[in-house]
Amino acid sequence: MSSGNFLFIILMVLGPMVSISSSSWLICWVGIELSFMGIIPILLSNNYYFSLSKESTMKYFCIQALSSGLLLCGGLLFFNFPYNMGMITELIFMFSLLLKLGVFPGHFWVPSVVSGLDWVPMLLMLTWQKIPPFFFLVCLVSSSSWMCSILLVLGGLSALIGGLIGLNQTKLGPMLGASSISHSGWVVMGSVYGNLWMYFLIYCVSLSILVYLLMMEDYFLSGMMILSLSGLPPFVLFLGKWSILKSALGLGFSYWFICLPLFGSIMSLFFYLKFFYSFYLEEKFKSLNKLGIFSGVSSLIFLGVSYITLL
Repeated sequence: MSSGNFLFIILMVLGPMVSISSSSWLICWVGIELSFMGIIPILLSNNYYFSLSKESTMKYFCIQALSSGLLLCGGLLFFNFPYNMGMITELIFMFSLLLKLGVFPGHFWVPSVVSGLDWVPMLLMLTWQKIPPFFFLVCLVSSSSWMCSILLVLGGLSALIGGLIGLNQTKLGPMLGASSISHSGWVVMGSVYGNLWMYFLIYCVSLSILVYLLMMEDYFLSGMMILSLSGLPPFVLFLGKWSILKSALGLGFSYWFICLPLFGSIMSLFFYLKFFYSFYLEEKFKSLNKLGIFSGVSSLIFLGVSYITLL
């Protein structure tokens, strides 16, 4: 690893840490920009001359630069003039966060950007880069109670639209982008109901294991991990969805807010099953004869931990 790449990785890692540990919203914004500056060269790490990573990186740079400008403008108005501007500043601040996270209505860039990236840069963009915006979102919910209903509707619509986008995908990269839109909608709902970080942590671990299996070309277990992203009861991501639903039932919000994400999860199940079936046919039962220690342990954990936890 060159010294330049090591410097960029350090910037990317320290950015969210600066945002989380700071008590000033401006330093939090600086942490987001540090992480953004560090991940751009990592997204360009593909050495192939004919590669879509350059185009995807430019799209990601333009979208994130726009959302960072809106975040700075909305933050200046929201935190410095909270009573003069009213709901406009909160809406600007909220839209900039949704655009950064790839949540409806700022979801349009995610599938096209993800489709041109390698596995590791895609994993970093969909997991690590979303930590500081989610902290900002929790801060927004705690300081503005009337935004809760709007975020619940937008989170449910994001889960539904992510399922609709995934139905039209035939490649794995854009499908994971659509899956990220759907799961980000659930996480946004978790910022209101609670258990946001539990759901996000389980999703990050599941996606990381999927990327590892894809790099190892273990197609059968990759298909199992794709199926685990659906949140079916045998898999561990069901715990994240169940924790958010349990918190939602315990609060005083209307039950109608739960209908959209549940319907989106049912629609997402169709393309998860489609990709699982294609991986299953591609492997042709070869993985059953060469399961290693990591593969066996990971399968046991992701199939059994939900039942153990529920008991």
